[in-house]
Parts: sequence; C-alpha cells; structure tokens
Amino acid sequence: MRPPRPPRSPRLSLAALPLLLAAAASAQDPPEPLRPVLGEPSSDLVQTDDTLLDVAHRQRLGFDAVTRLNPHLDVWIPEPGEVVRLPTQFIPPDGPERGLVINVPEMRLYDYTQGPEPELFALGIGDEVDPTLQGEFRIGAKRRDPTWFVPESIRAERPDLPPAVPPGPENPLGTRWMTIGSTSYGIHGTNNPWSIGRQATHGCLRLYNDEMERLYERVPTRTPVRLGYQTVKIGQLRGGIYVEAHPDVYRRVADAAADAIQRLAELGLLERVDPAALERAIREARGAPVRVGALPDAPDQPTSKPAS
Repeated sequence: MRPPRPPRSPRLSLAALPLLLAAAASAQDPPEPLRPVLGEPSSDLVQTDDTLLDVAHRQRLGFDAVTRLNPHLDVWIPEPGEVVRLPTQFIPPDGPERGLVINVPEMRLYDYTQGPEPELFALGIGDEVDPTLQGEFRIGAKRRDPTWFVPESIRAERPDLPPAVPPGPENPLGTRWMTIGSTSYGIHGTNNPWSIGRQATHGCLRLYNDEMERLYERVPTRTPVRLGYQTVKIGQLRGGIYVEAHPDVYRRVADAAADAIQRLAELGLLERVDPAALERAIREARGAPVRVGALPDAPDQPTSKPAS
C-alpha cells in the first residue's frame, strides 16, 4: 500500500510565519549562501510539422520542461514560426557541488566532474508507481551496449517481453549503462528519445543516447552520485533574488511555499521578497528562475519576470 499523500498548499503559509522566523533565528548553523543563477535565456522557432517533443529533442532538453515554460503553445500542433522559450537558465540545487547531482523533480542531472560550473543533462525519471530513488551513492559497474535482463515484475506487466533484450535499436537501455551504487537501478541511454523529460521509467534515469555516451566516457566508477528532491530553489543574479520552482512529481512536499519562506527567513531575506511574486512563481512552477525580490543595497526592479 502506498503511503498517504501529504496535503498540498498553493498559497504562502503566512500564518506559520512567526514560527518560521523564530526557527530561523535559533538555527545553530549559518545558512548555505544563495546559489548563482547560471546559463542564459534562449529560444527556438517552431518548424513545419514540429511538436514540442521535436523542439525538446532538437535542443536536447526535457519535454515537460519545455511545455511548462510555454503554456500558451499547443503541444502537438504549434504554429510554424512561433517562438519557444527554452529552459536553459537555472539555479543549481542546494548541497555539495561534486560528482553527479540529480534533482529528481526537475528531471535534470548536474555534472560537476569537469569543473565548478556544471553541465546539465535532461532526464527521464521513474513514474509514481516506480519512483526514482533518493540518497547518496557512487557510480558502480559500467557497461557498453548493455543487454537488458527484463525484471520479473516488468514481464508480469508485459508478458510479450523476452527474458533478455540484446543490444540494438529495440533495447530500452540504449547504448550505455552506469549502475547507481550497488542497486539494480542505473543511468542509461534509451531507444525512446520522446521519453526524456517525463515520468517514463521503472525507477532508472534515462538520457538521450548521444549525451549518455558523452557522460559515460568522462565519469569513472566510484564517482559520487547524489539524488535529491528539491522542488523550489532560491538564487541570485545581479542583485536580484530569484526562485525556480518545479512540480512535486511524487507529492512528497507538504508545503513548498512554507519551505521557501523558511529558507528566505534563515537567509534574512524574507522582507526583501514580494510575497505575491513568490506565491505565483511557486504555484505556476514553470521551471525557470523568476525574480521575486532584491538583495540589500540592490536597485529596485520589477519582480515576477524570468531571469535575463
């Protein structure tokens, strides 16, 4: 039986504000500083016969990330020549910046193995029945052109599947596999590029094949892998305070707004934020950084606009 889903609140928990401020004031450890907003805004144009799946694939981005950022566009029949905003600006997740960092709800992998500024890779993640795991791991066994030994649980759902699928175009593991620790889960390619940026696996993490091959070559075994779950990230850019919100795909966050308020209170920035802009950014969860306030001594600018 699945655990009960926590309640979800689309509004700021203003009633809890005094308690959150008191908790922030009594915190023992100094809060982690704000992450910088990285990347640049970018866009693409819809081509003849494009869907937003095609745009996401062409740009090697996640499908859900593209559609959420463009709610005004028809997903399946957008007009040729329409501008598609791309999710190419981001706030890194909280926590250590080393090895591979995966933030499950945003369906992205941050690769810190090549330097201090991460390279991003779009992911397909587990569905609600078979969610992607969380925790601290290391890269385990790696395989080129892997054979997929079909788990009995999947064969029970799909009795047409054979016990094993050899390497080739029908193999859902794609051309490369990296084991997550000593588990049965892995980071791998795919024979279905349309599944990237969606809840489409039995718990593994899928990448576009060409990107998986590139990642595979530069990530050795024993590389740290952290799988986290952060729906709201807070960062800064040119004196502005920015929020990047993502859907709670597994319904694990009781109140994302309260969490954001507490984080801002710990940083001493709560009074620098426009509550309406913060509430709207979290409620809409577009997956792009939105300016919601200004750091001390920063010039005032309009809030609730994408980073630029």
